[in-house]
Amino acid sequence: MNVSIRQWAVRYSVVIFALLGLSCGQALAGQSAMDHDHYYWTALAHAHYIEAGRSGPIIYDFMDPNCPYCHRLYQRLQKPIQEGKLRVRFIVVGVLTPSSRPKAATILSATHPLVALQKNEAGFSMTARGPEGGITPATASVIASVRNALDFNTSRLSGKESELLGLGGVGVPFLVWRSGAKLHYVYGPPSESQWKMLLQAS
Repeated sequence: MNVSIRQWAVRYSVVIFALLGLSCGQALAGQSAMDHDHYYWTALAHAHYIEAGRSGPIIYDFMDPNCPYCHRLYQRLQKPIQEGKLRVRFIVVGVLTPSSRPKAATILSATHPLVALQKNEAGFSMTARGPEGGITPATASVIASVRNALDFNTSRLSGKESELLGLGGVGVPFLVWRSGAKLHYVYGPPSESQWKMLLQAS
């Protein structure tokens, strides 16, 4: 029995508040906010990301291996990546389901993390248990070996969402990009207007 994305979203809406389409399309006002955004952008460069693309402006995309909205966004990003319009740094977290963290660990611990991420997305499906990425979950020892990387990635996500939304918990997808000196944040799948802004990142 397959479970639709709509049914899954209703079932897990309390956990993944970011999928409600909340967005913040501009940086916080004021010089201190700009300084803080500069710090956050610099901190993201130290996250354990997986980069796809060789040219174009940098986009950070927080994603969960079992997130259907992350999967759709991943697919949509492939064309601008392949055309050299964007470099996307996927920051993998494991926050949605019990198998999310083990799958994130498999991806981050792989010899070629981008290949592992591609495998997860190529095998993504909606199952009776809910959305499932196609990668095999890691063992406890592998999870332990990348625990610090996973915790750091999650802290970059939860800290910023708490600051901007004033809510507990974490939600994905979460996009961050820069346009000039301004940082932009989008929670959940980007709208068409946000997508156009994203393609004009610098």
